[in-house]
Amino acid sequence: MRSNTSRTFVFTVFQDLIVLGCISLAGYLRFLYDAYPVFTVEKLGSFFLLYMVIKLCYHYFDLYEVALHISFREFFTNLLKAFIAAILLVTLIDSIWDTPKTSDYILTLTVPISIFATIIYRLLWNEFSRESSFTQRVVILGSGRAAQSVLEDVLRYAHSGYDVLGVITEKHSDQEDVLGFPVLGHAKELIKIADEFPLDMIIVALDEQRGNLPTEELMELKLTGVRIIDNVTFHELFSGKIILESLRPSWFVFTEGFKVDRLRLFLKRAFDLVSSMVGIVVTAPIAILFTMLIMLTSRGPVLYRQERVGLQGKTFMLLKFRSMYMDAEAQSGPVWAAQNDTRVTPVGRFIRRFRIDEIPQMWNVLKGEMSFVGPRPERPYFVK
Repeated sequence: MRSNTSRTFVFTVFQDLIVLGCISLAGYLRFLYDAYPVFTVEKLGSFFLLYMVIKLCYHYFDLYEVALHISFREFFTNLLKAFIAAILLVTLIDSIWDTPKTSDYILTLTVPISIFATIIYRLLWNEFSRESSFTQRVVILGSGRAAQSVLEDVLRYAHSGYDVLGVITEKHSDQEDVLGFPVLGHAKELIKIADEFPLDMIIVALDEQRGNLPTEELMELKLTGVRIIDNVTFHELFSGKIILESLRPSWFVFTEGFKVDRLRLFLKRAFDLVSSMVGIVVTAPIAILFTMLIMLTSRGPVLYRQERVGLQGKTFMLLKFRSMYMDAEAQSGPVWAAQNDTRVTPVGRFIRRFRIDEIPQMWNVLKGEMSFVGPRPERPYFVK
C-alpha cells in the first residue's frame, strides 16, 4: 500500500532545499559587493541557524503537512505566521547569545524571497501531484450524505493525492453514479471489486453502519494491506477539521489525534515563551495606561485573579485587568458573562471590547500555566 508518508517526505526534502536556496541567495545578494568572501565558516553557521529556525516554524505551522488540504488563504496566513515567529526567534537568539549578526542582516531579504518561492513551489506541487506516483487509489463505501461529503472534499481539491475509482453502495442498487463517480457494485461484492481494481484505501462513509457494514470483507482486505478508515478520520486527515454531525463516541477511542510528539511540544513551548516575552514588552505602555485608569475610576485591585483549570486538571490563578466592580458576584455567584453586563465598569467595558483585559495573561503563558494555542481554560465551577 502506498501511503502519504513517501509523498510528505519528498515534499519536505524539496521544501528544505528551497529554503536553503533562498537563504543562500539572500546571503549572496547581501554580501555581493563586500570585500570579504560571501560563504565563510562564520556566515555559513549563521545561515544554518536561520535555516533551522525557519524549518522549526514551518513544522509548527503545518507547512510540511502536504496531506492537509486547506484554502490558499489559510496556507498564506500560516506562512506569514511562520515568518513572524522566525523573526521573533532570531531576534531572541541574537539578544541572549553573542551570535554573529549575519542571520539578522539577511533575514529581511530571506523572508520575501522564501515566501515567494514557497508559494510557487506549493502551486507547482499541487499541479504535478495530480498524476504522480504518490496518488492513492480509493473507493468509497456508501452512497448517502456521508459519502457525498467525502466526494465533495476530493472534488474541491484536484491535487488531493486521492484517485477515487468509484463508489460501493450499501445494498444492490440501480444507481449508476454518485456526484459523477461510478457505482462499482454493492458491499457484498467488495472482494470482487478489490480484485478488479487494485486499492490502496477504502473510506467507510455509511450514514448508518448497523446492518450495513461488511465486516468480514473489510477485515479480509485489511489483512492484505488495504487501509480502512471512516469518513470522520478521512475528513480530519484531509482538512484538519472534524465533522461533528458524523462523530461517534468510538472515534475518540481509536483516533490518534490526541498524540503529540515531543518536537511539537518543544516548539509550542518555545513559541509561547518568545511570544509572551515580546508581548509583555510591547504592550507595557498600554498596560501602564490602563492600570492608572482602573485605579482612578473604581475602587479595588488593578488585577483580578480567578481560578481556572489547566492541563491535566491542574488549577492556576488566571490574571486579568479587573473589568467589574468589586464583589460583583457576591449575590449571584459564578455566572456566564453577558452582553451589557451591569457588573462591568465603564473602563472594563472598553478593555473587554478590545481584549486589553487579557494582556496580563501573557504572564500566565510565560509561566507555562496556559498557552496561546489550545482550549480556553475554564473555571472549576463550570467544568464540574
